Amino acid sequence: MSKPPASPKVIETVRESILKEALAIINQYGYDDLSMRKLASRLGFSAKTIYNYYSNKDEIYLMALIRGFEALTGEFQTAYASSKNPLKKLEAVLRAYVRWGIENKHYYNIMFIMNTPKYSDYTGTKMEAIADRQNKMGLQLPHIGATILKEVAAYNGSIRPDEIPFRLLHIWSTLHGMVSLYISRVTLEVGDLQEVMDRILREVMRPFKTKQRSR
Repeated sequence: MSKPPASPKVIETVRESILKEALAIINQYGYDDLSMRKLASRLGFSAKTIYNYYSNKDEIYLMALIRGFEALTGEFQTAYASSKNPLKKLEAVLRAYVRWGIENKHYYNIMFIMNTPKYSDYTGTKMEAIADRQNKMGLQLPHIGATILKEVAAYNGSIRPDEIPFRLLHIWSTLHGMVSLYISRVTLEVGDLQEVMDRILREVMRPFKTKQRSR
């Protein structure tokens, strides 16, 4: 008698366990050391079983990225909806980025820190469609950021609309630096980064709280 097919819930549970293990391997050894055989061995599966859930390691990696960007985008959307005041929206998003990055370092590493494949690496390959899905999901983050900065510009004139691309990258660079330093623990001998994070965020917010003088 043939074995009945697994339920959707069981299939999703196995897919999640594969993604979780793939994240652990990439973070520990790097993307190049991720393989279907290594995944199967660590999960107690046969290599053939892994292929029942994902076509190759690139699909696993891209799905992990999608999950990470979906989660962070959800945090951004919640922060954006937390207030009607653009300045409070901005601060909520900044704090959400730092908090999520620190609490989800395995995702953050492959999304923003490690030398892993990017969307352009999949252009023209059979993985282009899923890579495009991942890229569009990732681009929602700067879109939300730019939207808030436009609202800030209209709210109090603290920045000009033409400054928004620069301001967005400046903010992102600062937040990324904070999260990266915290994850790497390289500042432990210099000082407790956690203790100064609030002050750094207040400094990031400072330019947006003062109206520009007319020129």
